Amino acid sequence: MRPTRTIVCGLVLAFVTSAGALLAHGQTPKPQSGQPATEVFCDGLSTGQLCLSNAPRVLKLDEAQTQRWTEAARQYNKAVDAATKQFLEQSKPVLSPAQFASMQTWFDMGLNPVLNQVLSSQSRRK
Repeated sequence: MRPTRTIVCGLVLAFVTSAGALLAHGQTPKPQSGQPATEVFCDGLSTGQLCLSNAPRVLKLDEAQTQRWTEAARQYNKAVDAATKQFLEQSKPVLSPAQFASMQTWFDMGLNPVLNQVLSSQSRRK
């Protein structure tokens, strides 16, 4: 199970780093006017967690695929949540309070829309 957590944590960090870099440079991609970005990562969930209702539509899955994919995504979302909590717990004794507070913002809710915008802008370039 540890390799899975490590992979999930790495994926979350990659997403967060990309979004954080865009935010830090003031280069948040904007969805095309009149066409909001499709939510793959739900705004109301922790950073990196997938929307169970929208993502299958984006992937154009049939009903059977949607059921199997949704179960896998539920497990992924639980793993993301667990990996994030574990990472924060393990990091706290290593970092100063200011460093830890700064790092916690990487996982704040509210970054998922930025991830969706990044995905949307990448798909428009293809």
